[in-house]
Amino acid sequence: MSVHRKSLLILCIPSFLAAQTPAPCSHCSLDFPGAGYGISFGNSARHAGIRFNWSDDCLEEVDGINFTLWVPGDRMTGSVNGIAFSLGAVGAENLSGFQFGLGGIFASSRLSGFAVCGLAIVGSGDVSGVTISGVGTVAEGNLTGFNFGGLGCISNGEMSGISIGPLGLVGQKSITGINLSGLGAISTRDFVGVNFAGLGLVSGGGLTGINIAGMGVVGKENVVGLTIAGLGVVAGGDLRYLTIAGLGAVGGGAIEGLTVAGAAIVSKENIAGLKFTVGAVRSEHDVTGLTIAGYETKADCVSGLDLNVITTQVQCARGIVTGIYNRVYDTQYGLSIGLFNHADNLLGVQIGVLNIAENNPPGLKILPILNAHF
Repeated sequence: MSVHRKSLLILCIPSFLAAQTPAPCSHCSLDFPGAGYGISFGNSARHAGIRFNWSDDCLEEVDGINFTLWVPGDRMTGSVNGIAFSLGAVGAENLSGFQFGLGGIFASSRLSGFAVCGLAIVGSGDVSGVTISGVGTVAEGNLTGFNFGGLGCISNGEMSGISIGPLGLVGQKSITGINLSGLGAISTRDFVGVNFAGLGLVSGGGLTGINIAGMGVVGKENVVGLTIAGLGVVAGGDLRYLTIAGLGAVGGGAIEGLTVAGAAIVSKENIAGLKFTVGAVRSEHDVTGLTIAGYETKADCVSGLDLNVITTQVQCARGIVTGIYNRVYDTQYGLSIGLFNHADNLLGVQIGVLNIAENNPPGLKILPILNAHF
């Protein structure tokens, strides 16, 4: 027997004396045609070629094809570059290339390439490329590329690319790209791109792009682009461009563009553009553009065309105002049409059953059908 074979047998003898302490790394292997290259059977530390092993432990590097039957040992180290295949689970410090693990795929540092597994894909660092998992994909760092988790995808860093989670998507930082979630998607920072959730989209930052949710879209900052929600859209900052909400659209900042809401459009700042609701439009500042409301418009000033069924109650009005009862507490510039029109300071025309212009001389302050002051 050669010296190499004798040494190999000695390395394979189990050490019963180390039962109380972690066993030392054993790199017992049979390598053909030579150590470190070709075909390897066993726990070789470094190999280039094709390697077969029961369970990887204290791995250093494999370049080529690495095939294991069981899950990795406690010491998940080293790198596999190429193809990693396991009937149990693939595991190493760094994985790059193609990885398939029936049970799971685990990288204690970085994972990149194409990864497919029956249960979970977990990376303690960045995960990039294509990941498809039966249960979920989790990255302690950034999650980049195409990622599908049977339940969901979670990233402790940035999530970018195409992310699909039938249950949910969770990002500790921004989520960008195309993001589809059966229930909800949550980011502590921004959503950017195309974002869809069966129930809700919740952002600790803003949302920019196309945002669609079955129930609600909520952004702590600006919500910009095309935003559609079955119930409500809420922005802590501005709400801009095209917003459609089954019940309400609420902006902590300005609301601009085309806004359609079933019950109410409400902002602490200005509301501008085309607004349509069967309920109310309310602003603590100005409402400008075309407003179509079934119930009321309340604002500091309304400018443009305000088509209201029930009431408009504002400090000032510029343009055309309609409603059963129109009340301008300061100055009205333009035309007011309703059953009852009342302005403290009229600089225009009122048409209705009863018209009141407080700045007209006695006898002309209250008139039926028509009142005017210029």
